[in-house]
Amino acid sequence: MDFSALLPGVESWYDLGNKSRAAHIRGEEKVNQVSEHINMIFRYVPYVQTNFVLGLDSDSGPEPFELTKRFIDKSPNAFPGYSLLTAFGEAAPLNLEYQRSHRVLPFPFHFLNNHLAMNIKPLNYNWVDFYDKVIDLTEYSFSPRALYRRFRGIPNYTSKWMNLMRAISSEGYGRIRFFRKVREQLIKDKSFRDYFEGESQELPEFYTNIVKKDLGVWWNWLPQGAINHNPNAYLKKKAEHKVAVGVL
Repeated sequence: MDFSALLPGVESWYDLGNKSRAAHIRGEEKVNQVSEHINMIFRYVPYVQTNFVLGLDSDSGPEPFELTKRFIDKSPNAFPGYSLLTAFGEAAPLNLEYQRSHRVLPFPFHFLNNHLAMNIKPLNYNWVDFYDKVIDLTEYSFSPRALYRRFRGIPNYTSKWMNLMRAISSEGYGRIRFFRKVREQLIKDKSFRDYFEGESQELPEFYTNIVKKDLGVWWNWLPQGAINHNPNAYLKKKAEHKVAVGVL
């Protein structure tokens, strides 16, 4: 069977599953092993996107981001896909722990696409520091040098141009611009920062305006409260189930 593209999940240099078949190693050793695997895959598959999750509880300080930069240098042909840590309802039991520790934020479903919003407060970063590091990594990944090496290193014509177009549009430059706007709001707007800290339930106007723009005329058809939800519904459901079966 021939593959045109592969999207392996590296996800973390320290934690989160075994998708990269390297759960027993960590840090720089994992960077080297995964990079060797990805470079080998390119001998058989013309397009590879490597996926990472940013903001995991196992991450702290600059090292996770610097290790990803090192991977970018060692495997320049791979297109890096970055997702902000997000809790999707009942998708994972770990979400219960996030809810018990009051770290899940009530971002509307409209923003839970891995990059428009991170609905879990980072364990080891403050918000401005986290976005500083995300911006720095994204800029590094889509710098002129990185784009040139990615373009030059792939012989497949379609893959070359797909990477370039993705980089200079919403997935590369577009996300850098958006992350910078979020960082600016975190510094300038107290109500915005309060929402991110879980001290307010009122969605900042910055995000409400995005929904209005995306929906256009359909915004007027939304019933009152349609963009709101209980971020701890999973935990509440579990508690109610225990009561129903007589555990409590």
